[in-house]
Amino acid sequence: MPFTPFHLGPGLLGGVLFKRQLDALTFVLASVIVDFRAALVLFGLLGGRLHGPVHTYLGATVLSVVLTATVVLTARHTQSLNRINFSPHSVRHVLVGAIAGSWLHVTLDSVLYTDIRPFAPLSVNPLFGTAGLGLVYGGCLLALVVGCGVALSQYHRASV
Repeated sequence: MPFTPFHLGPGLLGGVLFKRQLDALTFVLASVIVDFRAALVLFGLLGGRLHGPVHTYLGATVLSVVLTATVVLTARHTQSLNRINFSPHSVRHVLVGAIAGSWLHVTLDSVLYTDIRPFAPLSVNPLFGTAGLGLVYGGCLLALVVGCGVALSQYHRASV
């Protein structure tokens, strides 16, 4: 998506709904970090295609392993990160969150953009056009609203 914040909605909603199966903060982070390289290209700091190798399931998986290592190492050395994490914290939960979040990003973008090859090295994108722009963007916004509501509800219940 041209605006990475659209990915926050599905990331937040998925994180709060599946917080027992995955690390919610890693899921949210992974759902937006896929666009880091695309942002560098968009702002002219890097050349090449806008949606490059990280916008594939293979590239997103490699990114997920790096993100998992970073989160786990940071969490082990930073007490404050552990305090803000609101989901079970194990390497498995972090890895599942990273893979699910990055694959969600690739899937959403694959539906909308012709230059994405999610199954690279294969050059096909069978997901392209399976949903319209309005449906995907509207779904992302709705997920953000519902995700915020669920997160606030869970926070309120935990603090009572």
